[in-house]
Amino acid sequence: MHWILLGISAVAFGAAFFGPSQGVIGVGLLVGFACLFAGFFSMISSRIAERSRPDTVLLSDADVAALRKSVRAAREARETAKSAKPADSGS
Repeated sequence: MHWILLGISAVAFGAAFFGPSQGVIGVGLLVGFACLFAGFFSMISSRIAERSRPDTVLLSDADVAALRKSVRAAREARETAKSAKPADSGS
């Protein structure tokens, strides 16, 4: 679909370039820019859609909770190691 929009854009810009009157030039430019932006947005949208992961591979609530728990445990272990280290080196 985006290639069709970009083709229409090229035809509209061609019509604006070779247009015999100001009305044809104005309409050609409007249609050309509108189809150009729509074609680019369509191209970007299809690119994002083909690279996105399906919902089935996303993390579930249990996975997120387990990840948070492991991060908290690692943080507590790091803080415990920091607080124990100065006490050991001072003795």
